[in-house]
Amino acid sequence: MNANRLIDMIVRQVMRRLVSKGVNKGFDMAGRVGRQSGKQPNAKADRHMQQNANRQKQNMKQAQRMTRQMRRFMKF
Repeated sequence: MNANRLIDMIVRQVMRRLVSKGVNKGFDMAGRVGRQSGKQPNAKADRHMQQNANRQKQNMKQAQRMTRQMRRFMKF
């Protein structure tokens, strides 16, 4: 292995770690934008978040069901 490939591998690993940390930090900051500092969301927001979670669960179940049905008909 030559030095150029080693340097490329190291730079790629460092960049991957930096980008993933930056993305995680960005999502954390975006999640805090609507909240007041030091206070939890109110009951209405909790109910709304619970409804969204239930809706996402139903959509996931429906997508899994459709995938299973599609697998039966697709023969490779």
